[in-house]
Amino acid sequence: MTNTRAISFKKIFPGLVLVLIPVLVLLSRVPLSAADAKSAGVKLEVFFESMDGAGWQWFFLGDAVRKRLPAVELGVYPLLGKNEKGEWESKRGASEIAESMRIAVMAGFYGDKLSLYLNARSLSPWADGWRDAAIFSGITPEALEAKVSAGGEASMEKIYARAQKAGVTGASILINGKPYEGGPRLLALFEAVNGQLPAGKRLTLPKAAGAPPAAAVKAPGFWIVLSSGVQKSDALLSVFSKYFPGIKPVVLDYDSPERVKNFPGLDYLPAYILEDTKDARSVLEAEIKAGIFAENKGYLIYSDRQGRGLYAAAKPEPGVLRVFVMSQCPFGVTAENGLIDALNKKLVPENTRIEIHYIGDAVKGDDGKYNFKSLHGTPEWEENVRQLVIARKFPAKLHAYLLERNKDVTSTQWEEAAKKAGLDPRAVAGGFEEGKTMLAEDFKYTSSLGVTTSPSFLWEGRNFMVGMGEVAKIPGFEKVSAQGSTGAGCAAK
Repeated sequence: MTNTRAISFKKIFPGLVLVLIPVLVLLSRVPLSAADAKSAGVKLEVFFESMDGAGWQWFFLGDAVRKRLPAVELGVYPLLGKNEKGEWESKRGASEIAESMRIAVMAGFYGDKLSLYLNARSLSPWADGWRDAAIFSGITPEALEAKVSAGGEASMEKIYARAQKAGVTGASILINGKPYEGGPRLLALFEAVNGQLPAGKRLTLPKAAGAPPAAAVKAPGFWIVLSSGVQKSDALLSVFSKYFPGIKPVVLDYDSPERVKNFPGLDYLPAYILEDTKDARSVLEAEIKAGIFAENKGYLIYSDRQGRGLYAAAKPEPGVLRVFVMSQCPFGVTAENGLIDALNKKLVPENTRIEIHYIGDAVKGDDGKYNFKSLHGTPEWEENVRQLVIARKFPAKLHAYLLERNKDVTSTQWEEAAKKAGLDPRAVAGGFEEGKTMLAEDFKYTSSLGVTTSPSFLWEGRNFMVGMGEVAKIPGFEKVSAQGSTGAGCAAK
């Protein structure tokens, strides 16, 4: 049985939100009429970068609240910056600028279809998925392209001016022009908006029965260990605050004497460390049983692997980029294609070596044979095996095979991709049994690092990140395209 409290720790994070929320928010859509908007007691404004997972979470939250409170007017604004020449710039390159222009045009010219477009776009995260989203919204891709060409700059300038006037620099929500100070939690945002409505337009939600009073839980000691380039998550802090009202963290640097003395075995950052008290165990019982918190000598440790992190004690691996994927995850496939393209075009540092690893589980049965589990089923782990065989026996052909196979990775016709890559399908199939042993070892390695999201990356043995947008921040990788990725991923746990 899935535990809802465990989900709050694992799935509140921005790298995963696009996997979890879009299907829900497409349900029961309540259109906002012009009359409703004009008479709204609250104006809700969402600002976000169009390929940032955390930003999309704010949109989904705002959109869900607006659907529950039809009297609320919702505005959605994509964020872009400008360089010293006044040109548009983005952390994720030209693809994010282009998507921001499309959203700006949708907001300016097709406002009643914007929510449909954004929800459909989140479910079509590949490079040309905007075309599907446009059609789903009732607009031809050609018509949208024409509008962007004619009015995209002007639409984006208006949004840029609005963001500048409001003092917005990152993903955020304004309620009647004032910043929403709460965390990215649906009911918290709902209450904040609902409370601003005229009394006659407010909605009363049912209260949870039998909930213990918050004051009954004593907050345990709380430490966060960080290092240069590794930041704490405000979204995660809001989760801890929800479970332990009044909790306040002590932030430690990894190299500090206090960290060395009290947490000597810590190897991954950021680390959120709770004092192992009776109350803490009572509140987090399900998470502890699920292995989300590690138990260590009087402390409960949560290692946040949903963003950027550091394996502080690991041995450096100069020039090595390890890529962790599920072979049938669309986001993982997109990452592979983008990195191979960058390698071929020499857009990454010289002598960069890319190694692909896979996410899943392998358990050896009583008969000595492995039983594999993969998020996308048997076809996925079987494809993992083939790719490992090619990487081991025909390494020079791997990238060519991936580029062909990734055009339709769910197809059963893998042999055709192999032939186009110059491989003999019989030679690949002949290594399948050996490949299963390799896959079991590879799953073991991935699990030892605690990696569960596709795509994730490990640069030079120590620097961990989730999402292609983070890869583009590595010095020397700035020209690597995010290839239309919205920052989402496939989550195994």
